[in-house]
Amino acid sequence: MSKQKIWDLHLKYNGPITEEFIEGNKQLAESIAKEEGIIWKIWTHEEGTSHYGSTYLFKNLDYLTKYKEMHIKRLNAIGITDITEYTFDILEDLSKINHAPIE
Repeated sequence: MSKQKIWDLHLKYNGPITEEFIEGNKQLAESIAKEEGIIWKIWTHEEGTSHYGSTYLFKNLDYLTKYKEMHIKRLNAIGITDITEYTFDILEDLSKINHAPIE
């Protein structure tokens, strides 16, 4: 098992994906890219729904726990409270066979 952790986050946001949405979130994305312990983040959206999400790879559980506490508060502060999240260990041997972008 890897010490790295996957954090899978799902939320509901009642807004479309527009150029304004993308532009408005670029600063947030740039900020997240500088967070200590985050290796990568993938932003997701299910077209035609209010379902959004993110999948992160963290260096370890300590970094994930610290970031998660801050990020959930940030989401709650902008009115996003319908959140489902999971923390996963990585099955490295199998994931590497399938070209997973893990270190």
